[in-house]
Amino acid sequence: MGRRLVELLADDDSVERVVAVDRRSPPSGRIGAHPRVVSLRLDVMVDDVAPALEGVDSVVHLVDDPAQQADHRPAATALDRVLRAATSAGCGHAVLLSSALVYGARPDNPVPLTEAHPMRPVPELDHAVIKAELEEQARAWAAETGAGLAVLRPAATLSEGDSSWIGAALRAATTVRAEQVDPPVQFLHHDDLAAATALAATRPLNGIYNVAPDNWIGNEVFRRLRGEADVRMPQRLSEWRLKVVKSLADRSLLEGLEPYVTWPWVVANDKLRAEGWKAAYGNEEAYVAGTPPPLLGSINPQRRQELALMLAGAAGAVLVGGAAWALRRTVR
Repeated sequence: MGRRLVELLADDDSVERVVAVDRRSPPSGRIGAHPRVVSLRLDVMVDDVAPALEGVDSVVHLVDDPAQQADHRPAATALDRVLRAATSAGCGHAVLLSSALVYGARPDNPVPLTEAHPMRPVPELDHAVIKAELEEQARAWAAETGAGLAVLRPAATLSEGDSSWIGAALRAATTVRAEQVDPPVQFLHHDDLAAATALAATRPLNGIYNVAPDNWIGNEVFRRLRGEADVRMPQRLSEWRLKVVKSLADRSLLEGLEPYVTWPWVVANDKLRAEGWKAAYGNEEAYVAGTPPPLLGSINPQRRQELALMLAGAAGAVLVGGAAWALRRTVR
């Protein structure tokens, strides 16, 4: 996101200077050599970034924890240090990248959700809870200092060779679900999120803005896009499968994801569109761009259905076998 945003801002003639701060090596190539770009290798958790923000009109906070640790403190500390530096440097506007996850996925959610809907993140999904807390932290800063603040709440974001961790996790989680529901889904391209972020910084915008393509993908369209065996499991079998997956994977990434593939949380983009933003990629285009070719894409539909039934039957046999084994242990 940082590189995409710097490129957009550097090519905007209304922008005099772009200060790119990263703890890794500065960007190379055309952007690294661009006369409007000042690249600084700094770590916001350690270094004082206030001198870098001198003369800056708007600061965009894209800092995230690549390990996705279920810990609010590093994220809160990073944001606090950036906002304090902005105040010290006289910067009067900030853009915070949040997530549509803060709305929560619940059966009573309207379709679509607008910015007026309250934040109700699923408590078990730490990432969503942390994003909501960071929003509150940034709003408190804006109220205290009188600064402007734009909060962006994007849908699951992905693109060619790249995917937000939540986009990848949700995409994988939808492959095998309980048979009861099929909520609508949205996918946003990184280029469109970068364009929305650039608009929020240069306009500058104030308030909360959902970021998503027009409309959303329904069940039938999503099945065709996946092009994979659609294994529809009974509820008890699905719950058992999820427990097995969690035992083999990082719980901090999976905990709390079930509601987000069960209940709707698609968002309306009317407010951002009114500011002149428009997605260049639709939901389907963003999903296809950011999704590797399906493993079963070359298998014809009838064969995929047969394979899906075989997989479901095999999973059922494993469950029955496990129950029989447990019964034998009890009898002994």
